[in-house]
Amino acid sequence: MAYKSNYATGELIDATTFQELVNSAVYSFASLSALTSAITTPIDGQIAFAQDTEQYYRWDADSSAWTLLLGGADITAVTITTASGSGLSGGSTASSGAFTSTLIVDVNGLSSVTPQTADEMLISDVTDSNAKKKITLADLPVSTATQTALDGITAGTSTLTVPFTVKVADDGSGSQNVFYFLNGTDSGAGTRSPAMDLQIGFKYKFDISDSSNSGHPLKFSTTQDGTHASGSAFTTNVTESGTAGSSGAFIQIEVTPETMGVGTATGSTVQTLYPYCPNHSGMGGNGKLSLYPNQDFATQGDAIALAIAL
Repeated sequence: MAYKSNYATGELIDATTFQELVNSAVYSFASLSALTSAITTPIDGQIAFAQDTEQYYRWDADSSAWTLLLGGADITAVTITTASGSGLSGGSTASSGAFTSTLIVDVNGLSSVTPQTADEMLISDVTDSNAKKKITLADLPVSTATQTALDGITAGTSTLTVPFTVKVADDGSGSQNVFYFLNGTDSGAGTRSPAMDLQIGFKYKFDISDSSNSGHPLKFSTTQDGTHASGSAFTTNVTESGTAGSSGAFIQIEVTPETMGVGTATGSTVQTLYPYCPNHSGMGGNGKLSLYPNQDFATQGDAIALAIAL
C-alpha cells in the first residue's frame, strides 16, 4: 500500500485502497485460534491481538505463520542480582532506556576453606575450543615448571636443607646445662644427646636463636667436648651466622666428600662430629653426628659406607 498522508473531504477511496486500510488496522480476538480463523488472507506485516495470551502477533509471509511481535511484551524493568556464595558482584537495576550490567568475580567476598582433593575447579579446556569444564584438585596435573624443579633437585642444593631447633636446658641433674635438639613434629624441650646419621648431599641447619642459647654458641668438633678435651672446632663446609640466643642465629654444616675427608680402612677421616659449647664443658653430652657408618673394609669387603641422598 502506498502511503498517503492526508485525504481531502469528498475524495473517493477505491476498493483496493479501502481493503488496504482495513488490513492495516489492529484487530483484537478472543484467542489466537479465533484470530487465525477470522483472518484468512493476511498480508505480510499485518498485526493482530489475542486476548487469551495478551500478546500481539505479526503475520510473517516468509514462514506463513503468525509470530510474536518483537518476541513478546515490551520489557519495562530489569534487575540483575548476584547470588550469595557465587563470588559475583556488580548487579544493576534499570526501569527504562539503555541497560548495561557488568559482573565481576570478587574472591575477597568469599569465605576461606581448607581445600580437599574432591573440591572442584572451573577450567577452559583448550583441547575442546575452550569449553568450560570442571576438574577436581585430585586430578590437577603437575605443571611443567614444577616437574622441571623436581627433576632438577640434586644433592647439595639449598632445597635439601634439614632444619633443627636448638635449645639449652638442665639435663635433670640440677647442675649441667646441655643442648636439646628438635626437628619435624618434635615438641616440648626436645631431645638431649641424640645420635644422628648425616647423609652426603644434605645441609643441616641448626637454629640457635632461642633465648636459652644466649652465651652458649653451638659448635662441632671431631673430639668429644671439643676444646675442653684438647680438640678444636670443625669448620669445613660449616657456616655460622649471628649470635647465639639472638634472632636469625644459626650454624649449618653441608655434608660433602670434602666434609668427610679422605677414606681410610675403617671409614673416612671425619666419621663423627660432636656438638659442644666453647664456653662451657659437657654441654654436648653424649650426642654425636655420624657422617660415615663404622665399617671395616679389611674384614667386611666392599660394604658401601656412604649414605647417598637421592
